[in-house]
Amino acid sequence: MNLEESEMAPGFAGLLWDDTPVLTHSHVRTFIWPILLYRGAVRPSEVIGAISQVCSTEDLKVGAWSALEGDYVDRTRVELLVDEVLGEMVGSRILRYNADEDLWVLTLGENRQNVHKVINVVTALDGMMPHHLLADLAADERNRLPIPF
Repeated sequence: MNLEESEMAPGFAGLLWDDTPVLTHSHVRTFIWPILLYRGAVRPSEVIGAISQVCSTEDLKVGAWSALEGDYVDRTRVELLVDEVLGEMVGSRILRYNADEDLWVLTLGENRQNVHKVINVVTALDGMMPHHLLADLAADERNRLPIPF
């Protein structure tokens, strides 16, 4: 709908954006982090379910040409991007994959390298750290302190 069409029927829909933005990795991350902070783990299907409510129909088409794959693929663009972002997060050791439960789990990392990243996200979203990370932090502190005799 353009400006002229919206003026023909005032109050009907108002000015709307013609195009939904193309889905990118950064959009996908903004759907992954809230689920991680709430549950401490995420499944790709949960992220896909959340994104599909707001993304373009082009991102949900199966069998469309994919610039990422360079071919006609049997998966949607949303599925490809979610898998890529989760893979990046595993590669940067923010997440670990639990094959038994098919979950990507938020971790503190070796030597607590991810604590500052998780705290930054929690602060930005005005959220709360997952309970399993708080328990891991407390256990590390308990183990560090000497036992009084």
